[in-house]
Amino acid sequence: MCIRKSVSTIGLALALMLIVGFYPVEQGQARPLQQGSRYFDETGHSVEGEFLTFFDTYGGLAIFGYPISESFLDRGVKVQYFQNARFEWHPANPDPYKVQLGLLGNDLNYATPSVAPPQFTSQRRVYFKETGHIVSYAFLDYFKNHGGLIVFGYPISEMHYDADGRIVQYFQRMKLEWHADDRVAPVQVGNLGDIYFEAHKSRFPEEAFVPAGAARPNLSNPTMTPTVPSVTAIRAVVSVRYSVMSNQGNQEISVLVTDNTGAPLHNAQVGIRFMSSTGQLLGSKTGLLTNQNGFVRVAVPVSGGKSGQEVVVYADVAYNALRGSAQNAFLLWW
Repeated sequence: MCIRKSVSTIGLALALMLIVGFYPVEQGQARPLQQGSRYFDETGHSVEGEFLTFFDTYGGLAIFGYPISESFLDRGVKVQYFQNARFEWHPANPDPYKVQLGLLGNDLNYATPSVAPPQFTSQRRVYFKETGHIVSYAFLDYFKNHGGLIVFGYPISEMHYDADGRIVQYFQRMKLEWHADDRVAPVQVGNLGDIYFEAHKSRFPEEAFVPAGAARPNLSNPTMTPTVPSVTAIRAVVSVRYSVMSNQGNQEISVLVTDNTGAPLHNAQVGIRFMSSTGQLLGSKTGLLTNQNGFVRVAVPVSGGKSGQEVVVYADVAYNALRGSAQNAFLLWW
């Protein structure tokens, strides 16, 4: 059950937690880079052209996450899905509004009834009359310093506790989350792109899923069976969502498994281990299988460890008789 509370009822603890002095405000934004193409090993997809320029201009991975699809036409609009957002191409719009983010917050029905304007105005709490909601404190800092309305759109809910006990707020295009266990980046963007894409993928065309560089059927001669290269080696890449976290939360792990040609491997077996510098097992997850993009993502609880200790993440992968592994690391701090 989702327990919603307004800012006025969350209490002094939340107010203190979200004051501007606690959250480091970033100044400015990245400048646009030249259009091109970039391939992401983590999910096996590429971002190109105007979408790549928008991606780099407004914060890259920290804001949008990794691409989880190729670009494709959906209901007449060119789109591409990322973990946290949907990019849309509207060529009839004037610059710089040809690339826009989809209204995933609205599409997923996260809007809540509007609230009355606050009795007293403040630079730390801004009321948006367009949707009747307030953005405050560290969420407001993040909103202002990471693209504002262009990236997030207007707020469509108040700041509240979600079903997992985390403080969140929904916007037309994005979701903000408060991660108290992350001392470096407590304000983070939620994965609305993942949620929407998973819910609607059955209606998406094949080109949305085929990773860049993967073998495609010979559509000009459908009677011919495409040549599939033999798998002689496997390669794994592992990434962590939180570079710094406490020992009481869940670390989100992403693993991409590919073959010797770089093509993703479906149904590769993956196991995750968290090991401290002293050899203590701090968490594990086994029995995972990669999807058709060679990708698996899982939340693994961290148990034990000491503040200031580095935790090594081991991803052990297997495909038929082949074996492989990859490593990454994060820091415990509280």
